Amino acid sequence: MTVVSLDQLSRDMQQRAAALVNQVGIVPQAEDRPLEADDLLFYLSETSMPMAGFMREHGLFAGDAGLHFDLAQFGAIRSLAQAVIDEHEAGNTGRVWSQLDLSTDEDADYNGDYVLTALAALEFMYGSRP
Repeated sequence: MTVVSLDQLSRDMQQRAAALVNQVGIVPQAEDRPLEADDLLFYLSETSMPMAGFMREHGLFAGDAGLHFDLAQFGAIRSLAQAVIDEHEAGNTGRVWSQLDLSTDEDADYNGDYVLTALAALEFMYGSRP
C-alpha cells in the first residue's frame, strides 16, 4: 500500500502536467492554477457509494494522510470500471449497474471513464517506482 500526501501528489502532478493532460487525459478543474491533487481526486469523488466502497476495499481512497493506493489492486478496480462502460455501451445496464446502484448516462463516466483516468494517472506517476 502506498500513501502519498496531497502536497506531494500536487508536486508530482505539476512535474508531469503536460503528459497528464495530453497523454493520460486529466482535465484541470481550473485553468488559472497548476494541476493539483484535487484535480485527480475529482475523478475519484464522483463515483457511486458502492463503487467508492469497492475502491476502498481495494486500497484506493483519500484519507487524512493523503491518497492511499495499491497498484497491485488496480486490475480489479479497472475490470469493474470497464464493466460499467461495457454494459452501458451494450445498452444492457444490468448486473454491474445494479451492483453499483447506477442509473444515468453520467454514471458511465463517473464510475467508468473517470476511474480509468485516475488509475492511468497514478500508474503513470508511480507505476515505475518500487
